[in-house]
Amino acid sequence: MSSQVFVEEFETPKHAEEHAALQKLALSLHRANVELIVCGATEVTEEQKQVVRVASTHLLSGVNSLVSILSLTEKLSLKLKEGIALSRVFYETLLVAAFTCVGGPERAKKAELYSVYKTFRTQTQAHEAGGIVLRVSREPRLSRKDPQVAAALEMFGGSSNIRPCFVESRAEMLEEVTSFDARAGLFFGGVEGMIHDVSSEIIHGSFHGFALFNSLQNGKRETVENLSAHHEALFFAVSMTIAALSRVLGRSFELGDTMDDLEHTCIFSLLPYVPDDMEAQLRALYPTLP
Repeated sequence: MSSQVFVEEFETPKHAEEHAALQKLALSLHRANVELIVCGATEVTEEQKQVVRVASTHLLSGVNSLVSILSLTEKLSLKLKEGIALSRVFYETLLVAAFTCVGGPERAKKAELYSVYKTFRTQTQAHEAGGIVLRVSREPRLSRKDPQVAAALEMFGGSSNIRPCFVESRAEMLEEVTSFDARAGLFFGGVEGMIHDVSSEIIHGSFHGFALFNSLQNGKRETVENLSAHHEALFFAVSMTIAALSRVLGRSFELGDTMDDLEHTCIFSLLPYVPDDMEAQLRALYPTLP
């Protein structure tokens, strides 16, 4: 009897290919972020440097999530459940990055000041748990006289209710990104429809969220096929999310060639899944695909 809790793991040639492609995309995204940071160092205005700073931070966060996804999905198993949940984190992180970029310096400034605002407003918290009020204070504390804190409070206010950074819904963010670049909006919208509902079930701990992945009452073949289908959805979600952001970054900064290459890598990774009658249409959109 094993002395550790474990889940059964499976390997297939299809999954190995998808996982290797995701590894390649993760590395390409990381390299694109490095180029973005270098690009930011050459920007003339502080406002544009701020946009790059916020965008590159989002990309770094996304890469971190993708590394976790890769670790959880190295083999097919019920760990894929958490991988799907993280694919939503990945998608929303890069969607907000795109939304920030299309909004320009004012939106980037708002994102940075919100971090200061939220840190200041939550440095003392009180929570009721089991009839007992718990008070938690953070040290060291930010002073209200700090210029950044003062600017953040002026932007977001000092009322008792903590305001969100962006009041726009995901649908409104998607609409604005689509207005900036229709194909980026198409990619992001496809991911929204593909994984957001199922990931919500998982994140919120519903019975259905686990049942989606629990085909253990079936035989091994059915279990592997079920897990493989979920991994394919994750693979599509990550690839399309990166393709969408690469289009926004390519148009927002002097990174056209780098981001075009990244977008083409994403599309090429999906090519084996495209029906034969649609491949010609896709290659017409991307004539330089191998």
